[in-house]
Amino acid sequence: MLTNVDITFHPSWWNKYAGIEFDERFFFDAEWRLERDRDMRRVLFEHFGDYGIGERDPAPRPILFSDLIACGFLYSELLGCEVRFSKNDAPQVICAEISDDDALKLKAPELDESPLWKLVEKQIAWLIERFGSVESAINLQGIQNIALDLRGQELLIDYYDEPEIARNLLSAATKLSLDIGRRLYKVSPVISGGVTSIIKQTTKNVYLTSNCSVTMISNKMYCDYLLKYDTELAEEFSDFGIHHCGSNMENVIDGYLRVPNLHFLEIGAGSNLKYIASVLEACGKSDIVSCIRYSPVKLKTSDQSTIRKDTQAAIDAFGSDKNLCFSCVGIDSEVPPEKVRAYLSVFRSSNAPKAN
Repeated sequence: MLTNVDITFHPSWWNKYAGIEFDERFFFDAEWRLERDRDMRRVLFEHFGDYGIGERDPAPRPILFSDLIACGFLYSELLGCEVRFSKNDAPQVICAEISDDDALKLKAPELDESPLWKLVEKQIAWLIERFGSVESAINLQGIQNIALDLRGQELLIDYYDEPEIARNLLSAATKLSLDIGRRLYKVSPVISGGVTSIIKQTTKNVYLTSNCSVTMISNKMYCDYLLKYDTELAEEFSDFGIHHCGSNMENVIDGYLRVPNLHFLEIGAGSNLKYIASVLEACGKSDIVSCIRYSPVKLKTSDQSTIRKDTQAAIDAFGSDKNLCFSCVGIDSEVPPEKVRAYLSVFRSSNAPKAN
């Protein structure tokens, strides 16, 4: 029985089934969020407790942001982007669309002088005072993701026409990521739960960079531009992982495997698993833990038989489930709990009564 499986819900699901609102208070008022976090874990138990998900009577925990949703905004906001919050959606980063001149002048902020970062530090201090520890679930975002928030689609043109602009944006994003990563590791041994919470069941010390937008570029462009910055992160945080939620990791797997200290890969639904597995084996890197993502869109219409078939196909592609884990992330309010239970039932037996 496969136990390394996880589910992560979109804010709209939480709003519908638990009444949680994802305004600024949720992210920046630690005392308020801890109570909402308890509510969320209790609701998980009510729906999925017999599969080992959630807690009947959850105690407060020192969580910084949330590992029960997946959203990234803090790094982009620190670099000047506007962020809009809403009750039933993740915080939305408004692209800054900065000019050529501003992009060339951009520097990573001095965090000790940032009012926004001071709000984060205030939470860290409060959590340490109350619990003696912190569990950071700040989404680490990823270098190109941040640069796109700042520059928009012009970044893709910069790769061809203005490489100096592109590299300055990527460099600033990397310097900020290094600074935040170092600070988070000083207070929290686990810092990647806000990227994907499955990490806590598998390789919990990994620094997991979010390469969501790498689905938009070729392997050559990844190697020409982004490999340098992922390598800087991997050399600093020597237990490293790459999150690629796009449907085409096979296009850039060769570049990814050039990143040092790589111990974890999150493979987006729809990627060519057989090809990826063959490349890992050929490179002698079959021991990398691979998380196989299931599409939350497909989950809406899939029954247990389909999910089981898809899961077995993934295992067959890798030859075994030895270094595999599984997740479905972004499950929204249109997906009823029964569909999620069907997903979980493929991996775990129902061995306890549901809460009333």
